Amino acid sequence: MSTPLHGNIALVTGAAGGIGQAICRALAAEGATVALHYHTQQDSAHALAAELGGAAFEADITEAEAAQSLVERVVGELGGLDILVNNAGITIGGQFVADMELADWHRVLDVNLNSVLYMCKAALPRMRERGGAVVNIASNVVNTLPGGAAAYATTKAGVVALTKVLSKEEAEHGIRVNVVSPGIIDAGMGRGALARRTPEVREQFLNSIPMRRAGGSEEVAAAVVFLVSPAASYVTGQHISVNGGDRTESYQ
Repeated sequence: MSTPLHGNIALVTGAAGGIGQAICRALAAEGATVALHYHTQQDSAHALAAELGGAAFEADITEAEAAQSLVERVVGELGGLDILVNNAGITIGGQFVADMELADWHRVLDVNLNSVLYMCKAALPRMRERGGAVVNIASNVVNTLPGGAAAYATTKAGVVALTKVLSKEEAEHGIRVNVVSPGIIDAGMGRGALARRTPEVREQFLNSIPMRRAGGSEEVAAAVVFLVSPAASYVTGQHISVNGGDRTESYQ
């Protein structure tokens, strides 16, 4: 029995993190061949690639040339590119603009926004050959815009805007572009944010979410798989929040 993504080649950036791993596993479960990008987490990326029958590729995608080279390597080794998931991201956490180190601002901008531009610029000409789907990972912070999150919120809002522009530019080429914004997820950065809170503050925060819990990385991955699948063939330019209904302003 054929799976929905059988024959598709998917590239996931930041694949070794908690959400990245879940996305890779979900794509592979639907039949995609997965190219896992990493920069620092070599062992985790290669172990997951071996588990999924995919391939791991190292690159510093904050450099445009490295992003271009990454795409060319994936296409050359795996035979094409149908799906791009821009998942790589970092946060500096809790810095007000007046006190922020400019080096931190530029680092977050490079990883969270510039890398998405570089990857799309490199991948889209290749994907136009046979159509495909791009999913960019933003954050629920674009819905809440809390104080102390200027760098992170600005870059993630930029990802949402870039997604909507690209969806209009690439529709004629058969490429759909959407964005997913996770809320507090019990994996990666989200798990760390929860762990830094006292038990009382953590409980108060989770109770402020209408669903009264953190999300799972698999729930984010499920949204990504839907958006790249044939089931979403008429869906583009959309912003889906996987956040349990959260609109609080607590910094994540």
